[in-house]
Amino acid sequence: MDYAYEIDCVVEEHLRGVRRLQQEYEDMRQSLSGHGGAEVLAAIDQARAEYAEQERLAAEEKERLEVEARAEQERTATEAREQREAIARSIAARKAQDVVMPIDDEGDEESEYYRRKSWLI
Repeated sequence: MDYAYEIDCVVEEHLRGVRRLQQEYEDMRQSLSGHGGAEVLAAIDQARAEYAEQERLAAEEKERLEVEARAEQERTATEAREQREAIARSIAARKAQDVVMPIDDEGDEESEYYRRKSWLI
C-alpha cells in the first residue's frame, strides 16, 4: 500500500471540497449583494428578536417555577411545624390526663394516707 498516494488523494479531495464551498459562498454573497440583501438582513433581525423573546419567556418561566418551589417549600415547612405542634399538644394532653385528682379533696382519709411525705412508719 502506497501511503503517500493515499495522502495525496485525501488532500486533493479536501481541496476540491474547500474550493466548492468557497464558490458556493461567493455565489451567495453576490446574489445577496445584488438583490434581496435587505430582506435577508430583516429576516435575520426578526429571527434574533424571536430568539430574544423566547429567552425572556424562558427566564420568566424559570423564575415562576422557582417562586412556586419556594412557596411549596414554605407550605411544607409550615405543615411540618403545625404537625409537630399538634403532636406536642397531644402529648401534653395525655400527660395531663395521667394525673388522677380526687373528686372530694376534703375528708378523704385514704388520699391523706397516699399523699403522706414519708412512708416510714
